[in-house]
Order: sequence, then C-alpha cells, then structure tokens
Amino acid sequence: MRRVKTLWLATLLLVAAFALASCGGSQGDDTQGMDNSGGSGGSTQASQQAAPETTGGGMSGMDMGGTTGSMQGMDQGSMNQEETARQLVAPNGEYSDAAFVDSMIPHHEGAVEMAEVALQNAKHEEIRTLSREIVDAQRAEIEILGQVREGLGDATTTGMSQEEMEGMMGMSEDPQALAEERPFDKAFIDAMTPHHESAIAMANVALEESRDPEIREIAQDIVSAQEREISQMRQWRQEWYPEG
Repeated sequence: MRRVKTLWLATLLLVAAFALASCGGSQGDDTQGMDNSGGSGGSTQASQQAAPETTGGGMSGMDMGGTTGSMQGMDQGSMNQEETARQLVAPNGEYSDAAFVDSMIPHHEGAVEMAEVALQNAKHEEIRTLSREIVDAQRAEIEILGQVREGLGDATTTGMSQEEMEGMMGMSEDPQALAEERPFDKAFIDAMTPHHESAIAMANVALEESRDPEIREIAQDIVSAQEREISQMRQWRQEWYPEG
C-alpha cells in the first residue's frame, strides 16, 4: 500500500509539472502572436519597418522630380541679363572696352534691322516714330563705336558661335520672320523690349567697369534712351493688347 501511494504521488506531481509547462508555452505563443499579427506590438513594429521605406521613396521622388528637377531646368534655361552681359563684355572673366564695343555694334545693327522692318509694317504711327528714332540714334552710335574701336587693340572673342552670341544678345528674332507676324506691332514690341534690355545690361557693365570717358558716355546714352523706349513700348503694349 505504501508503494502504491508513493507511485500515485509521483504520477500526480508529474502530471502537474506537464500542466504548468503547457500553460507557460501557451502564454509565450500568445504573446509572440500578438507581437507579429494584430497586437499593439505587431502594429508598432510593422509601422517602424514600413515608414522608412515609404518616407525614403517619397523624398527621393521629390528630390529627383521636384525641387532638383526645377533647379536643373532653371540652370539649363536662359541666364539673367547681367550674367549674359558679363559673358559678352568680359569673355575671359575680365571686362574690356574692346569686348563691349565688339558686342554692342552687332547688337545695334540688329536693332536697326528690326526697326527698318517696323517702318514698313507697323500699324501705329507711334511704332513708326519710335523706329525712326532707333534707326537714327543707333546708326550714329555704331559710327562712334567704330571710331572708338580703332584704338582699343586686337579683336575679342567669347568662344561662342555667331548664333549663340546673337541669341544671348536678344538678336534671335529674324527681321524677315518678324515682318510676317500678326499683329505686327505686338510682335515688334515683344521682340524689341528684350533686345533693349540686353543692351542696357551690357551698358551697365561698361558703366561699372570702364575707365574710358567716351565709352562711359556712350553707355550712359544707351541706358537712358533705351530705358525710356522700353517704358513707352510697355505702355503701348498694355493699351493696345491688354489681353496679353
């Protein structure tokens, strides 16, 4: 009897041990299940893993297609007038009166050609009057610049093609193509205004850098006359073509 009781007690203790072990394992499995699926621990972990990937992709997309793309577009676009002017009148990084004259003479010639087209095609008398003033004033300045140029040394070069120089100086408008634009007066104003602006930019660099009194006087005359003409053209543009 004593031996049976001993065996029965051992069996009972063994069953109790298995029961406790089984409960402990179930609790561990339940906790792990909550972490990996459905529980708060699982949601936090999943969010932490997913968030960097999503955020990284979004920021990368913004950098490549947003801000960076816009800046690249700006870099590849046209330079502002001052930068353009300095490249033309300071081709080696240093201003020279010779470079200023070599840039301004063909620039004036382009303005004269456009103004001559306007004399034949403009609808408004104001445009024809302005064109006559441009022809007279800029032909006179071309002659003076040519005389000044004789004492300024060797020819200058920017390393650019003629087409590139003309585009930078606002001379990309073909006078004959301009003659076919309608309404002509609007097209003339839209072409001559930036053309004048580029001349003013070059003249302003000369005013800053030149020590030659004659060059400075020519540059000041260019700025004064062409700023006034731009103001006139913008006023006419608004009055005649308010639709844009």
